[in-house]
Amino acid sequence: MRVFAGVVLVALLASSSCRLASRPTVPIDTGVNFAAHREHARIVLDRLPDGAGGLVEPPGWFRWGGAPTFVLTRDGQTVAGLWLTAPATVRVRGGRSPMSPIVTDVDPSWDDNAISLTLRPAGGALLRTSTFERTVTGGGPPVLSRIAQTSGEVGWLRVKISPYQESARIYDGVLPGDVAPGTAAAIAVALCSEIDWIENHTLDVNRGTGTSGPLQQSVPMGR
Repeated sequence: MRVFAGVVLVALLASSSCRLASRPTVPIDTGVNFAAHREHARIVLDRLPDGAGGLVEPPGWFRWGGAPTFVLTRDGQTVAGLWLTAPATVRVRGGRSPMSPIVTDVDPSWDDNAISLTLRPAGGALLRTSTFERTVTGGGPPVLSRIAQTSGEVGWLRVKISPYQESARIYDGVLPGDVAPGTAAAIAVALCSEIDWIENHTLDVNRGTGTSGPLQQSVPMGR
């Protein structure tokens, strides 16, 4: 059993100066303006604050020098390039070129190994999340944290992790309406990267001692 099986974690998004102002492939909760899910090696953006969707995936089979780690596209057109420069650290540019203007930087920080994110839009106010806290007690750490033994509010973000849902990782929430599509995509990329790090550095008791990797199954708690 990996610690984050069947977990729903929520973080508040806050700013000192901002105000809250496609077709889904997984169910989208009423009232959210941001929804995404992981689908193999890509992230499907089911809903963005501007009402549209998109797709985040590697730019090709081979990544040439300076190319983005991922590209956000809509209807086959590039919207933004995303450079994953370290775990949960993303730079968003307005195109595939490393010379394209910077749209946003997403920087992580850790409080006792529990992650929070800071969004730094070019020319805009900073947005910061709190840590991602478990909404149901029991079954593992209370926050999305690297510590694991086994496998002014303007919005909020949620991460759902379970092998028993339409996608193993689902992200949704409410973002300020003026958040750029590339910035919203970067949030999903950053969180995916952090969860990858956690899974790659923790044990899955269902796969044997010393084995790490994505959750394959879980054991119901309290039974």
